[in-house]
Amino acid sequence: MIEIYIEHNPYKPFTKILIDNEPVKDNSSLNYKNRPFQEWVEGLPATLRDECADDEFHITFHGTILDFEDLQSVALAAENDGIKITCIHEPAKEVKDKEAAIDAIFQEIAENQYFEELKSPDMLKAFEIAKGKEFPVNVIATMSSGKSTLINALLGQKLMPAMQEACTATITELHDDDGDHFVATAYDANNLKLSFIDPLNLSAMEVLNKDSKVSKVVAQGNIPFVSSEDVSLVLVDTPGPNNARNDEHRAATFRMLSESSKPLVLYVLNATQLAINDDNALLTEVAESMKVGGKQSKDRYIFVLNKLDSFKAGEDDINSVIQNARTYLADKGIENPNIYPASALTALEIRSDFKDVDLKNIDPANYLKPEFLATMARISNLNTNLHLDEYAPLTPSVNSQIVMQLAAARETGDMKEEALIHSGIKSIEAAIRVYVDKYAKTAKIRGIVETFAKKLESQKSFERTRKQIAESQERKAEIRANIEIIKGKIDDAKAAKSFNETINKLDFSKDVAAKTGKIIEKAQASVGEQIDAVRGRKLSKTEAEGICAGFTNYAKNLQAKVCVDIENEVNRFIKEQCDQLTAAYVERLQSFAKDVNLGELQIDPVKILSGEIESANRIAAIINSATDTESVKVGEEWIENTSKKWYKPWTWFQEKGHWRSVYEDREFVEGQKLADAFFAPVQENLYQNQTDINESTKKQVNKIKKEFKERFDELDRALKKKLAELEQCASDENAQDEIIRQTTERLNWLTDIQNRVNAILEI
Repeated sequence: MIEIYIEHNPYKPFTKILIDNEPVKDNSSLNYKNRPFQEWVEGLPATLRDECADDEFHITFHGTILDFEDLQSVALAAENDGIKITCIHEPAKEVKDKEAAIDAIFQEIAENQYFEELKSPDMLKAFEIAKGKEFPVNVIATMSSGKSTLINALLGQKLMPAMQEACTATITELHDDDGDHFVATAYDANNLKLSFIDPLNLSAMEVLNKDSKVSKVVAQGNIPFVSSEDVSLVLVDTPGPNNARNDEHRAATFRMLSESSKPLVLYVLNATQLAINDDNALLTEVAESMKVGGKQSKDRYIFVLNKLDSFKAGEDDINSVIQNARTYLADKGIENPNIYPASALTALEIRSDFKDVDLKNIDPANYLKPEFLATMARISNLNTNLHLDEYAPLTPSVNSQIVMQLAAARETGDMKEEALIHSGIKSIEAAIRVYVDKYAKTAKIRGIVETFAKKLESQKSFERTRKQIAESQERKAEIRANIEIIKGKIDDAKAAKSFNETINKLDFSKDVAAKTGKIIEKAQASVGEQIDAVRGRKLSKTEAEGICAGFTNYAKNLQAKVCVDIENEVNRFIKEQCDQLTAAYVERLQSFAKDVNLGELQIDPVKILSGEIESANRIAAIINSATDTESVKVGEEWIENTSKKWYKPWTWFQEKGHWRSVYEDREFVEGQKLADAFFAPVQENLYQNQTDINESTKKQVNKIKKEFKERFDELDRALKKKLAELEQCASDENAQDEIIRQTTERLNWLTDIQNRVNAILEI
């Protein structure tokens, strides 16, 4: 058995691996260094076997409990491949320990007596942004899955309209601020404010949802199962692509699913009706997303198998229901999904209608209410037979918390709390918190530390230089001369012109066109597959109408996906180019401005591709244009041989009659003609977008050039201001001792704060 030691720090991230107390080599496949744990942990057993030529390992893991439980899960799965792994855990500092340290340090920085720069609005804003960074949980589903009911159950109140899923016509963002009630602002498709609603309730949401002018609703209130102090959670209710009110809604769904984004997704499935065509486009995109990015890409999808209250233990096998869902998702390319069975309706009723009902002292009048009896039946079924929490794929440490809650509910005879746990809702809430802790909070901590560290290092470098100047009395003239040289370099017109020419030469058009052209080619190939599917088919008008309805949804989803893919690609490319340009500027200044802090450049992503989608009238015209006439065999008729008679011996051996084919003129729709007519404008639009992309990119490049020039000029001015301060320090001979005393004191404070900030990222 080979001894493996793994130390993983999720806050940096950084990994160290020892094999029999020897560090892995630089060229080893086990040299994961700065890669996130969930990107490589699933492949660890096979890599260990290949590297060590063995199949038995004992792993000592130093890291967080959540990462350790991921390792345990991988080790258990490895047994199927003949790899035996035992694991022990060396605890590390958890997220909650880090958050307390961050608050204490920031308070001290905000109250410091030395550096007004650290108390500036920009610094405070940067910290608040990092600390209060919102984390979206996107809830998506197709019709009749109970999506709105699930959201309401998570909220503990009836806020979202819970009728047919098609009623979700707006994008609704529910931001957690721990408020006592919800308020909301409604926006149109151009993001212009339409109205402010206070308070926001179910009736108000129904009105907003029916208003065709309303595109998005942004609400603030309390999401009970999390605290906004921990993380600013946002529940996002997005229309399914086939129910979206406009193209942006549809694009928002695909944008959220795209690989470049890692928000948590609750995908709600109807356990009683899995095979829905509307799922195809969504689940295909989900499958693609899950294949990229390792375990996190799988963890970010929570499949809620809803409406399990329709099943009864003893009559229905819940394991079989879950397996059916697993098979259904596997057919879509989704392997090993995290499926959480649930009865959202029961959970909602317990948290809303039954909130103030004492089941130990029931009002007899309630027995006369059918809805009361129905809910009681569901509660009884959950508590007696249907323990959905037992099927939730939670880690042992998290599941133990659920078990403790259940034991407490049973001990006190709390039927409602017990049923709430058995409904699966608390397991879903726990899974959300786990994802937040594992990914969102570690990223937030890293972002906060970086916000501190950059500014502190800049200040420290400057103070160190001031002190060195004050201590170098005999070299002050030389220092002043060098400062003048540096200032001269900044003002060097020839050098500035050369650098501006570098900026002016920026041209992303060819590279962007090449990258996006591949996306459009892929879309064209997909359209070709749709045309091939009906090639050679002769359709009735009814069939043609049904096929065109499918074509319409397909075309809309294709347009949205292409739009998002291009957005991501263009944004990724532009970000790379901007990083290179920033690096070039830093390189230019490296010799004389190492303490200049560039900050972050914000570039809005390119938004393109707003294609024309066929209207209902256009579809009718297409069908008519593809309609032709042919003789179609509709049946056969019997033709009697009237010449066959008993008195005509020569006819005795003739047939009594024969079957004759009957023909009549009947309209049909040529499948290929239909598809060609339908998709011609779609294909034309895709090609046209090649030109649109280039034009849009040129505009974006010009904007980037302008922003970079302005930013670099600002940095030049900031540098000259600092140089002036240093020059003053070198000129004031009488203040030498005081400057040394001040800078020493300030450096000591900075060093202490800096050490404490850096320690936050240690485990």
